[in-house]
Amino acid sequence: MKQHYENIAEDFNNVWKFSNEYKKWAVERIGYYLKLKNEDIFVDVGGGTGTFTNMIDKKFTPSKVYCVEPEESMCNIAKKYTNIETICSDTFYFINNLKYQYSKILFKEVIHHIQNRDKLWDNIYSTIDNNGRILIYTRPRKIKFPLFEKAKQEFYKNQPAYDLIVSELKDNGFTVEVSIESFTFQLQKQEWHNMIKAKFMSDLSVFSDKELLKGVEEIENKYNTEIYRMEDEIIFISAYK
Repeated sequence: MKQHYENIAEDFNNVWKFSNEYKKWAVERIGYYLKLKNEDIFVDVGGGTGTFTNMIDKKFTPSKVYCVEPEESMCNIAKKYTNIETICSDTFYFINNLKYQYSKILFKEVIHHIQNRDKLWDNIYSTIDNNGRILIYTRPRKIKFPLFEKAKQEFYKNQPAYDLIVSELKDNGFTVEVSIESFTFQLQKQEWHNMIKAKFMSDLSVFSDKELLKGVEEIENKYNTEIYRMEDEIIFISAYK
C-alpha cells in the first residue's frame, strides 16, 4: 500500500477530482463533529498532501495544526503549506512522542490502514485531556460509488465495519457518537474513469491496468451516462472522555 501512494503522490491532488463544494462540505462537517476551537491543537493523521489539513486550518484557525503523514513523497508535498507543521512519521510515533501535545485528532479515510488500533486508542485515551476529541471519517463497507464489482469487493474486504471501531473505542474508555451523512454531486464520465485508471483509491492498487480498463468498460455498460451521480455516504465517529 505504501508503494501505491509513492506512485501517485505527485498527481494525488489532480487525481481526486471531487468538487470544491464537496471539499467545503467535508471541512465544515469535520469542524462541527470535532468541535474545533481556536485554542485547539489539531492533528490530521494520514493527512496526505495536506490539502484538507490546510483547508481546516484556514476555516477554523486552531492554535496549532499538524499534518502527520508516513509516506515521504506525500509528506514533502504537504510541506509547501507554511501555516501547518508537517511531520513525516507513522501514527504511533507521533502519538507516543511526548514532545507533541494535541487536543483534537482527525482520521480521515485512513482508519483501514492502521493496525493495532486497540493499542492506539489506549495510548490516545491516556494522553488526551478531558476536552480532547477524536473524529474518524470513514465510509460503510458497501460503497455507493459507481465502481466495477471486483473493486467493490476489494473495498468491502479492506474496510473495517464501523460498529467494530465503535466497540474498540468504547472498550478503551471513550464515549462514542455516530452520525451518517451523505453528499451528492455530479462528475463527468471521463473524469471518473480517469480517476479509476489512476488508482485514486488504494483498494484499486491490486488491479492491473488491463483489469482497470475492463472494469471501466463494465461501469460504462452498466450506467450508460455522460455524467455520474455520485453519492458519498460518510460515517462520522466521534469519541471523547
